[in-house]
Amino acid sequence: MTDRIHIKDLRLRTVVGINKEERENRQDVLINITLDADTRAAGVSDEIGDAVNYRTITKRVIRMVEASRFFLVERLAAEIAAICLADPRVAAARVTLEKPGALRYARSVGVEIARSRADIDAAPNRVYISMGSNIDPEKNLRAAVRLLAANDQVEVVATSPVYETAPVGKADQADFLNAALLVRTTLGAEALKAGPLHAIEQALGRARTADKNAPRTIDLDIALFNYAVLDIGVRHIPDPELVTRAHIAVPLADLAPYYVHPETGETLEEIAARLPKVGIARRIERLA
Repeated sequence: MTDRIHIKDLRLRTVVGINKEERENRQDVLINITLDADTRAAGVSDEIGDAVNYRTITKRVIRMVEASRFFLVERLAAEIAAICLADPRVAAARVTLEKPGALRYARSVGVEIARSRADIDAAPNRVYISMGSNIDPEKNLRAAVRLLAANDQVEVVATSPVYETAPVGKADQADFLNAALLVRTTLGAEALKAGPLHAIEQALGRARTADKNAPRTIDLDIALFNYAVLDIGVRHIPDPELVTRAHIAVPLADLAPYYVHPETGETLEEIAARLPKVGIARRIERLA
């Protein structure tokens, strides 16, 4: 028998809908979540480390929902399920999302969706990649996008505007151009970094040195991978510099302003807004 955790009658306000009034005014949504999880270890140990932390999941759902501006309740429900399944202890999530009073003569209208670990594992990963270059930067950024789009294991979904930024840590070098990409891929984070991203860096002449702030033809780093928290060698995902460096946060916020950072609970828009913008300016609207 499957153990279940219930989060009942979570009432929040958000923008969701397609007509003018729905886009201009926040509405109530009523959310119920059921999580399938094996709770036996927590039942024996009485330790939070063995349990699904439903408080953390609920906080992430609240932040995402209240900051979001989706058109469809189906999309909002799917994003809630993805947050729930970011916890590896959760085997499946059922989300019921209602809009009270949205339909004349009806108490509410809504959807109920079910997503499993298998659904998440089978679905393409949504990956946000930070890009930077200060050696022939516009040419190399465009080349990196073309090479990534040509890879049959990666789909480039969107590119951010390009920003000119002052160098960090080593002032006596050219300014950088920085941007971000959203891609879909069946590759895991480690395989993506060691495979296509590394191959593109090599093809474009990236020379790595002990000085991480040295000039470079191209830098391609995984900033966010679904809603996961990962360590790949010495690199941590989400990229720790996302919450401290505007040249990383601002392009990512352009792509996904309402994405909720899985560790801080902030949206990318909130992170970008609080960081100083000294030495950063938009230069190119789109790379592709």
